[in-house]
Amino acid sequence: MDKKQMNCVAPVPYLALALFLMLMVSPLSADRPVAAIKGGDLYTITSGIIRNGTILIKDGKISRIGQNIEVPKNARVIDARGKVVMPGLVAATAEVGVSGSANINKIADSLDPFDYNVSLTTYGDLDNMLLREPVAENVSLSRSLWMRKTNFLQNLRKARDYLQKLDADKGAPDKAKRPQEIKKPSGVDAYIRLLRRQLPARLSGTTAADILGTLELVDEFGIRIIIEDAIEGWIVAEEIAKRNVSVIITPRQKRRPNEDISGPSGSTLENAAILKKAGVKFAVVPPDASFTTWGVAGRDLMALPMEAAFAVSGGLDEQTALEAITITAAEIIGVADRVGSLQVGKDADIIILDGHPFHHKTFVELTLINGKILYDKKKSIYFSHITPDD
Repeated sequence: MDKKQMNCVAPVPYLALALFLMLMVSPLSADRPVAAIKGGDLYTITSGIIRNGTILIKDGKISRIGQNIEVPKNARVIDARGKVVMPGLVAATAEVGVSGSANINKIADSLDPFDYNVSLTTYGDLDNMLLREPVAENVSLSRSLWMRKTNFLQNLRKARDYLQKLDADKGAPDKAKRPQEIKKPSGVDAYIRLLRRQLPARLSGTTAADILGTLELVDEFGIRIIIEDAIEGWIVAEEIAKRNVSVIITPRQKRRPNEDISGPSGSTLENAAILKKAGVKFAVVPPDASFTTWGVAGRDLMALPMEAAFAVSGGLDEQTALEAITITAAEIIGVADRVGSLQVGKDADIIILDGHPFHHKTFVELTLINGKILYDKKKSIYFSHITPDD
């Protein structure tokens, strides 16, 4: 498979822009080694809500969290009274795009998108977008069913045959009598890693038939997969759960029922709730799995929290909806050891809100990455004058 058929989790321009934003962040001064977020309602995600809590941050990590924590005298204190404090949101997305006039091509030219697999910590618009460093590669394959059934399957079988020959060669009793050296087919390195379960394949499966076809790969090859665009996942939720396969969904994504089949088909806002009931692990992403720079509106419905809120309107409980854009998303893409929840030892990637995460009038007050303030609403030329009642 060539690079045209394999898509990185994030194209170069967005990587470059996020890296540029990170370079613009000034570290805490040497005489203030500790920062404290004090007095807010801490949505830890994994350990409930801590009312009137405090978070201590040191060396870019969460060092303490809880109530009645003594704040060091030299700490930089962020007053979060009356606010919601939660981990940065994680977009488990394969396509992050940039729209607008940002001139970042020069930076982008120096980056190779095929070297990266990233997750994004975000809340809503571009000003609050943070980049996590690369983690283990995923393989994002063509969304064409024909391509998946030909190129992908052929390469996977080539890789399997190669590994089987290697295993047989290792068992040969006399090295001198072995046949000529086994040659590795070109372009199968990623497939070998798939077969060794060192990385998951991200495959699109929109319809129930597509999803079942994708699950056959698990049955035949035993590989790990993540199914994207699982609009009809609700129809085959039990089958997905049996294989312990994770999915990525957009609750508002729509598909008309297929009148040519007798069984259930099409989209439903209850997709997330049904997947949860079946025991399927899923993450929520925005429509078209993309973020844009043109949505400067602070209540942008393309944002992750609003998408998760639609899942709640379809019957999903709020806790699972929050997890789908934080810890569960981080688990699916392999960065849960660092982000996705407010826990001691994790990166201090934190957002402070002026209201409930799913309320349509909520704004971001502060965004931090590694304990450093990246976004401050009070300093925003777009949002500083806006109040929740506007």
